[in-house]
This record gives sequence, C-alpha cells and structure tokens, in this order.
Amino acid sequence: MIRAIDDCYEAIVEPEKWPDALQSLAGAAGADCAMFYPKDVNQDALRVPSSRSYAELLEHYVQGGWYQNHYRAERGWPLMRSRRFVLEQHLSTEEERRTLRHYNELYLRWGYPGFIAIPFAIDGHSWCLPMLRGQDRGFFTEEEGARLAVFAPHFRRMMLLTARFSWQRAGGGLESLEKIDKAALVLDWQGRVRDLNAKARALLARAADALFLNGGGHLHAVQPDSENRLQALFALLQSRDRRDRRLKEAHPVRMERPGHRPLLVEAVSLEGMVPFLSAARSLLLITDLGERPVPVARQLRVLLQLTPAEAELCVELASGRTLAEAAERLRITAGTARQRLKDIFHKTGTHRQSELVALLLRLPSVGGAPDRPGWAASVARGGTKDGTWMEE
Repeated sequence: MIRAIDDCYEAIVEPEKWPDALQSLAGAAGADCAMFYPKDVNQDALRVPSSRSYAELLEHYVQGGWYQNHYRAERGWPLMRSRRFVLEQHLSTEEERRTLRHYNELYLRWGYPGFIAIPFAIDGHSWCLPMLRGQDRGFFTEEEGARLAVFAPHFRRMMLLTARFSWQRAGGGLESLEKIDKAALVLDWQGRVRDLNAKARALLARAADALFLNGGGHLHAVQPDSENRLQALFALLQSRDRRDRRLKEAHPVRMERPGHRPLLVEAVSLEGMVPFLSAARSLLLITDLGERPVPVARQLRVLLQLTPAEAELCVELASGRTLAEAAERLRITAGTARQRLKDIFHKTGTHRQSELVALLLRLPSVGGAPDRPGWAASVARGGTKDGTWMEE
C-alpha cells in the first residue's frame, strides 16, 4: 500500500500518471477501480483523477446521466459526515439491492457490486475516495474499511497539493502573459475572477465604462449588448458537455466603450491543462483596441540595429509623444533629439517621423497587438454584426 501511496504523490506533479497510480492504489486496497470524487461533481466526473479501469465505466456513467437520483450519493454523503468509511452494506439492504436500478443496471452489469468510500474534506468541500470491487471478491468488510480509512489524511493531502500545484501553473501563465503585455484574468469553475495580472487591473480601472467586477467577483459589461455577448461566452466556458467543442471555434467578443474604441474579450479554456480540483478553469484575455502598442527598446536594438539611446527615442515616439516631449522625458536637448532622429531615419530607410512610427508599430513581437493572421484587417472592417471579431 505504501508503494501505491508514493505513486499517487508522484502523480501530483505529473498528472498524466494518475490513471496508473490509482490503478496501483486500487490493487493494493483489494479493489478493481479507484478515483477521487468531490461532492456534486456529476457531469464533471470525467475530469477528476481516476484509475485506468474506471475510464469506460465513468464515460457510461456520465453519458447515461447515472449521477441523477443516485442512492449512493443521496445516502452516502450524509453518512460520511460522521463515519470514517462507508460500505455498500451501509447504503442498502439485501432486499433493496434486488430492485435498486443503479445497483442492478449499472454496477452489477459492469461487474462491480462491492463499494467503499473514504471521506475527507478540503476547504470545507466534501470529497471521498470511492473504490469498486468485482463479483469474485464481493463486498468490502468492516475490517477492510477500518484499515483503508487510516489513509484518509494521505488522500486529502494528495488533492490539496494537486490544487496548489494547479494554481501555480495558472499563476505562471499570468506571469508569462504579463511579460508579453497581455491583460489576463483567471476564472474558476463558477465563472468568478480568482486572479488577474497588473495589466488587467490597469485596464479595468481605466475602462470602467465598459467592464467591471461586481462584489461577487464576476465580470460584467456596462452596455446591454456587450453584456449579452459576454455572458454567452461565460456560458460556453461553463458548459459541462464534454462533446461541446464550440469553445475551440469561439472568437473574441466585442465590448462597446462609449467615446473609445471597443475592447475585445477572448476566452481560453484551461480544461485538460490543470486538474479538476484547480480553482483555475479558464483564462480571459482582454485587448484594448484604443491602446497604442508600444515597442520594447531591447527588441528595437536587435531588429533595427539601433543604439540604446536611439531605441529609447523610438519607444517614446511610438508612444505618441512629440519629439520635444520625448527629449524632455529622456533629458536630452532638442538638438540631440533631432540628430538622433536623423540617424534613425538613415538606419531605417524612413524620412518622416510619421513614417518611422508606422514602421515601429508594424514590427513583429514588439507591441501589445494580437499576432493572429487577419486580426488587423478584421478590426479595420469593424468586426461582424453580432459583435464577434472574425479571423480571415
């Protein structure tokens, strides 16, 4: 059993190992199947860690809607508040088992009459480790239940650590987006904003006339049409239908902002990237079409073979400042600024300041504009009638 426990701890940092690790745990416990199961998981059961042998049964369980009116859940969760383990014998009598639909049409049909669940809690949420046993070995006994219940603290710790590692992965994604100047928010399974990077905080502060966070942590749009599009996007993110692949085809949605260019909100599902337990379920990326993309001096030096001083002047000009304003910010004289600009013209093959700025904003991977094919052309066309912004 200890070796199987160790395998499960390894799966925390390598989630692809969960099916084999839990298969090993099931075997060590004298069972055929094992999985982690949070209360009210229902249609999301396919996303929690489970053993290899559970996979086909779980698919059938979800697609057939067997989680509805399930006697093991209805009777088992209340019992698990006061018991260290729950067996099939605690949930049904021998007489009931002759007619119980779930027992006969699901578990007996698949050859798993034996059942045990070891309960534990994480942050006030009820979890358990259920295991199934085949007909050749029959029901779990009270003695076996007591022996397996000893490992409940390990099961709790496994899921707790899984949540922490998952959140760190999502946090790392936020940090990466910060580096490429992307406003990003992490949403949980209820659509609440659980974290956001500095770029997103700044954007929401200046664009409060378009988007805002309510007291419950949910993102809303001010304009009714924009709100409808935003909530439709959230509904898609929260869809529990595993066959629903529309998210992969979803385009950024347009948030109107009176007196300004619109914002674009794009969703990225984290499903399959982090385990079910993670608070991070999806990522929102927000682009302000009115924001001028600003080049990075370090990249300009490489791309245009500029000196550090020349690259700094280019950054100031690309930010919309006049030559005089740029000189003041860089603490150089107007004459020095003019001479640097002439040198930049020579190196870049440009002749006017407006021509130079246009070149700077077209350079790849230096600005905040999305790098998708057709995005700029789409923005120029004004998007589509339903507020989405289509790629070419």
